[in-house]
Amino acid sequence: MLEKLLGKIIDLTQKIIHFFVHKVDKYIYLKTIILIIVPLLIYIYCQLFSDGKFIFEKKRMYLNFFFIYTIIGFFYIITGKIKLSLYISLVLTFVVGIINHFITAFRGTPLVPWDIFSINVALTVLPTFTFSISFKLLLGIIAFGLAIYILRSSHFSSFKNNKFKITYRILVLLGIVLFTYSFYFTNLIDKFELDDNWDPKEEYHNNGLIASLFKQSRNLIISVPEGYNINSLNELASSIDVKIIEHPEDFEKPNIITIMNESFAELQTVGMFSTNKEYLPFFNSLTDNTIKGNLHVSIFGATTPNSEWEFLTSNTMAFVPRRTVPYQQYVLRRSYSLATILKEHNYNTNAIHCYYPQGYNRNLAYPRLGFDSFYSIHNLRDLEYIREYPSDLSTYQNIIDIYKSKNEDEKLFNFTLTMQNHGSYTDENFENTIIAGTGIYPKLNQYLSLIKLSDDALKYLINYFSKQEEHTIILIFGDHQPYVEDEFYDTLLSKKFTDITSKEATERKYITPFMIWANYDIDEEKYSNVTDISANYLASLLLEVAQIQKTPYLEFLDELRKEIPIITGNGYIDKNNIYHDFSEETPYSKLLEDYNYLQFNNMFDNNRKITSLFEVPEIPEYTQEFTDENIVEKFQTN
Repeated sequence: MLEKLLGKIIDLTQKIIHFFVHKVDKYIYLKTIILIIVPLLIYIYCQLFSDGKFIFEKKRMYLNFFFIYTIIGFFYIITGKIKLSLYISLVLTFVVGIINHFITAFRGTPLVPWDIFSINVALTVLPTFTFSISFKLLLGIIAFGLAIYILRSSHFSSFKNNKFKITYRILVLLGIVLFTYSFYFTNLIDKFELDDNWDPKEEYHNNGLIASLFKQSRNLIISVPEGYNINSLNELASSIDVKIIEHPEDFEKPNIITIMNESFAELQTVGMFSTNKEYLPFFNSLTDNTIKGNLHVSIFGATTPNSEWEFLTSNTMAFVPRRTVPYQQYVLRRSYSLATILKEHNYNTNAIHCYYPQGYNRNLAYPRLGFDSFYSIHNLRDLEYIREYPSDLSTYQNIIDIYKSKNEDEKLFNFTLTMQNHGSYTDENFENTIIAGTGIYPKLNQYLSLIKLSDDALKYLINYFSKQEEHTIILIFGDHQPYVEDEFYDTLLSKKFTDITSKEATERKYITPFMIWANYDIDEEKYSNVTDISANYLASLLLEVAQIQKTPYLEFLDELRKEIPIITGNGYIDKNNIYHDFSEETPYSKLLEDYNYLQFNNMFDNNRKITSLFEVPEIPEYTQEFTDENIVEKFQTN
């Protein structure tokens, strides 16, 4: 049936082309027709590859076509040939569309411009992905093939008069420059009323692939926040009440081990479902000297480094352009973090990522964030693999080895990022032990079976340190929820929410668990009300439990958390559990504005950075310096 339909389309196309080639002035009308048909086909297959709508708000549709013609015009300026420009534009948009289709299928979020910097990461996880041809993908490929066929069948040439050709190219250049400048440096984008959805797939669905990609590219431009004033910021800094921690003589600083477990989530927070047996029995059993809660993150299904960046720096994705990756774009020099704070407290700081060190520029970001050493797949010992990735158990065994090898009087800060539970969850050789419901979601079953192995590995780690005399705190949390079947999420959410695209419903997909456990007595009752926080607050909470002196920046955040316990790149939730967009004017707007100014000063205002905000107050005990020179030199020797 499909072959007959394709044959009829080709036959009709031939007749249309034959008519225009032989009956109409080919130097004017044919070019006009081709310059309508080809961009239309580009638009169609780009929408098919992004699961987008074909007919939607006119202004958004116009913007997609403006950019399609901008792409064609750009290559016309370079080549001076209309047909060649169309060919290049076809191939380029087709490749981008195909990549978007498979990236969305793999990680649950669409393509963004800076994914080009993560191509090395994509290549390492590509073998784990099972490719399949969907009906929309097939239709998109047909539309692309039809566009190529039309171009090949159309015989026309460019202007032979060089004066005309140069004039047209100059006019096209001026038009593109004017449109591009207006789009990136004025509020022109507001005229097109683009959707700014919490769910990136919905955003691309509602705006169109081409318009969405260019909208995201605007996020590469960092501007000074409106109202930012260094004198006012100094006043704000001086007003922060820093609580100096006084320790008894017998106080023992704890070793601090932090684990961001890949895709570690308790999906019952989305909605209740049954399984054949428990998948987090040990995690759920821990109560003594244990603090637990829900961690709200800015990402779903992918872009792991954004959660670790929020945790380590106490900055938030709320005040950087949406869906950017700070490790790749902003951590370009010495940056304050949890590691730099603990270095000031004379901790030995090391990071573990049991995969390739160059992923998301971690090999460059970690030394800039204050880590003395970085262990990766290249220098971790005896890693065992589950599917394509190192197991949590063998990764934790390396943590223990590092602990054993430290000096007796040395305190350890370790940040570990695992890989065992990384998507996709389609390995046919992996035996599932957990079955959810009736078993109709194979990806979900594989994910839950992996989480059970994570729970077993956590038990091994906790049991080891429970027997150690040195005080040790272990923090474990998830970076994001896994990208399993959309139908599973939709089914759970529809049981609780009439609108599963609402802020309240969508936020359920941005929650992971966190747990702070200690092998010595801590006052867990003090933190019984800490049920929901966002990742930017987690480091400060950890230091409070460990009784480690904080920076003024973290003291500011402690006060902010009392009013706004959750701030992510998607919005914020106030102390009354009311959801807000950042565009809203609320009683909390001034607090958010102050946070934005402090973070901008921390990240970007290097010449006027208020360093005292981000460093431990001068106490004689804390003397270790953190400079660009010593972090790079020391890091390179490990």
